[in-house]
Amino acid sequence: MAVAGYQILLDGLVRTLLLSVSCIIISLCIGVLIGIMQTSKQSVIRSVAKGYSELFRGLPIVITLFLVFFILPEAGIEVNSYISAMIGLSLWSSANISVAVRGAIQSISPTQVEASMALGLSGLQTMRYVILPQAFRRMLPSVIGLLSNLIQTTSLSILIGNLDLLKSAQILIERVEIMEGGAIAFQVYSLVLIVYFIICYPLSLLSRKMEKKLA
Repeated sequence: MAVAGYQILLDGLVRTLLLSVSCIIISLCIGVLIGIMQTSKQSVIRSVAKGYSELFRGLPIVITLFLVFFILPEAGIEVNSYISAMIGLSLWSSANISVAVRGAIQSISPTQVEASMALGLSGLQTMRYVILPQAFRRMLPSVIGLLSNLIQTTSLSILIGNLDLLKSAQILIERVEIMEGGAIAFQVYSLVLIVYFIICYPLSLLSRKMEKKLA
């Protein structure tokens, strides 16, 4: 491949990484909040949070992407394919993260909450200073695994026209085959596979290592 071909792939990789980082930040913020809400003593808050989690975990990711991409413009909210992908993937990943957060919080002994209250801490202070620091360590392995899956799942954004690494590979293949008449699909897709492996495999190893350490 010529230098221009590598530049096309590099642009796609940058967009994929930007999309991944954006989704990670958004989904962590929303997922932690929804996870905390699922442990609320107020049934309305708990039900709304669990409904959010079950809805976006139950829907296929592709359907969520299509819903965001096609319904928001109908509601008068104009979004491009990149923003649509970011919203759709963030909804899916935050729902999954919220389950990990809820499980981690519920794994903390209730006696610690009682002891914190006895020391004069409010419910918010107990959650912030006692529960969440411990829950964070327990949920970290599963969250890292989810983030690895999120990076891989960004490839589905090609279905709504987002120009990611996979889409860039397709463009490069079509351009070379039209202009030069050569078939380079195997080489290009092999390179894309290697890139995803380099990004995701270390995260998978880290997740397994932390799970063993916590066990």
